[in-house]
Amino acid sequence: MKVILTQDIPRVGRQYDVVDVANGYANNFLYPRGLAEPATDARVAELEKKREALRAEEEARVAALKEKFETLGEEAKVTIATKCDDQGHLYKKLHRADVSEALKEQLSIELAETAILLDSPLGEVGEHQVDIEVLGIKATITVEVTKEED
Repeated sequence: MKVILTQDIPRVGRQYDVVDVANGYANNFLYPRGLAEPATDARVAELEKKREALRAEEEARVAALKEKFETLGEEAKVTIATKCDDQGHLYKKLHRADVSEALKEQLSIELAETAILLDSPLGEVGEHQVDIEVLGIKATITVEVTKEED
């Protein structure tokens, strides 16, 4: 039975895919949970239009993101002030979420935490080069960690 998935389902398919599944699986699992709908000719044609709109939207998002990353250049820098000891060791290490929040506040760039490629949390005062990657577009930013004034 051919169905249109309304959400991503592991090992079955992604949202808006037309997949062939067993009748029992569709009738007893997918339909009652709202995970799929029947793949009628009219619905498949409507889905193709929706896919085109989504593709165009995605291309526009990628273009805007590329432009934003290019304008950032190598000068992109965020500063995070946090508590540390006299040797410059942070009391609480900085994770992807902290860098993401700083990007949002200081540079108006909203990124998912997974887009920030941080091998290990930042634990020292100083400048750190941090890579970010979104939709295959890579950029490097400088995260300056400073001592928080009391």
